[in-house]
Amino acid sequence: MKAALLVFLDKYKYHFLTWSVFICYEIIIKRIGYGDQTPFKNYIFHYTVNVSIFYLHANFLLKCDLKNRSKVFKYSLIFLIPFELLLFVIFKYAGDSIFYQYIGVKETAGFIIGSRNYYIMSIWRTVLFMGYGTGYYFLKYNQQQKDIVEKLKQQELQQIILDKEIKNELILTQNALLRAQINPHFLINTLSYLYNETRKQTPKAAETILSLTDIMQYALSKEESSGYIKLEKEICLIENFLLLHQTIQPEQTPLKISYNKEALSILFIPLLLMTLTENIIRHNQLNTPLKPAEIKIRYKNSILCIETSNHEPIIEHPDDRDTGLKNIVKRLFLAYGENATFYSNLDTENYFYTCTRVQF
Repeated sequence: MKAALLVFLDKYKYHFLTWSVFICYEIIIKRIGYGDQTPFKNYIFHYTVNVSIFYLHANFLLKCDLKNRSKVFKYSLIFLIPFELLLFVIFKYAGDSIFYQYIGVKETAGFIIGSRNYYIMSIWRTVLFMGYGTGYYFLKYNQQQKDIVEKLKQQELQQIILDKEIKNELILTQNALLRAQINPHFLINTLSYLYNETRKQTPKAAETILSLTDIMQYALSKEESSGYIKLEKEICLIENFLLLHQTIQPEQTPLKISYNKEALSILFIPLLLMTLTENIIRHNQLNTPLKPAEIKIRYKNSILCIETSNHEPIIEHPDDRDTGLKNIVKRLFLAYGENATFYSNLDTENYFYTCTRVQF
């Protein structure tokens, strides 16, 4: 309660200060200029009513009426102000009668309660504080409009700065993209030159260079507008990758890959086959001919099925494999939703199987 009161006093401290100065000014002028000897306690009800007129007129009547977009409400202000004036005069008369009867006084500010001069003074004071309230309302409204305009200017300035930063970042990105395109193409041209120079003298090395060139070109190629790529290109990438791997480690048994023709034209998310292939090569014992690794790709009845099988030694860090598999599951879900399923299993003979099924 105390904290709330302190917050209220801090919020309206300038209101209290202004009213204190104004009331003191009026009392001093009355006593010194006009010789008014009204007891100070008589001012309590008098200024309570006047200050109430000020805030009720500004924060209730004008705020509710002028902010209403209906023309009926705006034109009704002409009738509401006289009605408001009448209500305040009646309330002031009733309040003065009760208050001054309670303190044993029959007149206020030198006027007998209920006399003609009393009503004239009451109307004048009511109109005066309604005028003060009107000025306060428009002053406050004008300040609010200025704050809104200033806020909009700040937002516009921030947007201009943001647009400029985005434009600069876009230019930097475009330059980086051009450099990224130039550098790999330079590497591809270099590989092509090496291929042409070595194919006659060392054909095997030339074939390895050619496989690496194809992989680089695939990495630089653009996907379809839908974000998918033909499975034929993915298979070609895997075959080049396996050829390169076989050249580097000729003692290992080749990983077998088989597919039917119907699967070649299917649009599929890129590099998912590469993830499965890398997973096999990384964790498989390819030096055991009796336990070969294999990838089978089949498309039939609008269902694409990719199965892998490989014999694994005891893996010291299974989390490395699981990370790649989790990535596959996420990509399948994002691309195909519930139309895609992924299954993996390690049997008792340490054969690791995966099965990817997509319903098109």
